[in-house]
Formats: sequence, structure tokens, C-alpha cells
Amino acid sequence: MKVRSATRRGSRQAMRIFAAARRKFNQPATAEDAKAGVALLKQAAELGSVGAHEWLGFVYNDGYGTRRNRRLAFQHYMAAAESGSAWGEYHVGVCFREGTGVPNDDRLAVLWLRRAAKHGDFTALHVLGRAYRYGWGVPKNQRKGFELHLQAAKLGECEAQFSVGVCFSRGEGVVPDPKQAFRWYLRAAKRGHDDAAHNLGYFYEIGRGVRMNQRKSEFWYARARELGRRS
Repeated sequence: MKVRSATRRGSRQAMRIFAAARRKFNQPATAEDAKAGVALLKQAAELGSVGAHEWLGFVYNDGYGTRRNRRLAFQHYMAAAESGSAWGEYHVGVCFREGTGVPNDDRLAVLWLRRAAKHGDFTALHVLGRAYRYGWGVPKNQRKGFELHLQAAKLGECEAQFSVGVCFSRGEGVVPDPKQAFRWYLRAAKRGHDDAAHNLGYFYEIGRGVRMNQRKSEFWYARARELGRRS
């Protein structure tokens, strides 16, 4: 599915309809609001709105305001991706990786994730790190995987911050360094990552990478449980 080219007038109309669709979803949405929002998204997509294709990928993937249809979700993600949307490229990569709406193909997953990362999607950068760490779609290279995680972590990707902590803790692709592992777990835990919070509790409990502190250990274990309930 390709995004149709639009005239300037059509483009302005697409923007107005897409904005109206977003309002339907962004307000405290009822089922009827969501259904109306989907109808507006379809109109905007027909007029060439890349953003509408991105949102349609989401609503079809989750069944929000419409019946779940992973195949249609993939088609809309692809329409956005083919128009240069980094967000669309990332989701196309994830679909190929997970076999969602399309047969699993790790090689194509990596191809689309690389495009997304090149266009500034740092979550794609992190997932590429996982591809290299575990060797799916590319030859296994833990050093390369760590470097990609670190790039994404420095850009603020929470899951990548946790993964950097894991790499420093286990010595995957980098020399083991418990102090660095602790620092990266702390960054991720402060952002709400439950596994990072749990690992902080353990590090404080045994004095790994930080001075032993039972009170702080109990705090982070409790925080991990709280975050886990929220997820």
C-alpha cells in the first residue's frame, strides 16, 4: 500500500481531517468517539496523510475503535514507512521481527530498523542492538550490540539504558564494570523500569557496584514491585 500523492488543497484537507481524528482520540474518548476517529483517519489517509497511516497502524494493531486486524496494521505502517516516516519504518521492522501481520523475516526486520535508526528513531537503534547481541537477522556481535544500546541509551531510550546496565553487569560486549552497571540501572529505574529497580535492590543488598545498604535495597525492591503492578 502506497500513500497517494496529494494536491496542495488535498494536503490541507488531509491535515484538517487528521487533526479532527486526533481530537477524537485525545479527548476522554468513548467507544463512539474512537469509531468516529478511525473513520476520519481513513479519510485523511486516502488524501495522503502519512500521520493518519501511522495512527491507523496503531488502531488496527490494538483493535482501538475498530476490529483488530494485524494485516491491515502492517499495511498502514508500511504506507507510512514508504513515505519516509521513521516511526512507520520502526514498526515495519518490529512486524517483520515478530511475524505480526506478515511472515517473520529477521533480515527484513533489520533492514527496516536500520532505516528507522538512520532517520532518528532511537528505539530502533536499541532494537538493532538486540539483533546484534542475540544474532537475529545479522551475525552475532555483542560488541556491536553494546555500542548500539549505548548510543540509544545516551539519547534517552529507557529500555536501552537497562540493557547497557545488563551488558556492564554480565560483560556482554564490554569489560564487566559493576559500578557502571549500577549507574545505568539507576537511570532506567528513575524512568520507571521495574527490572532495573529490582536489580538496584539486589546491588544494594549484596554491595555490588555500590556500598551495601539494606534500607535502599528494600526501597528499590518495593519500587520494582510497584512498577511491575503498573505495567
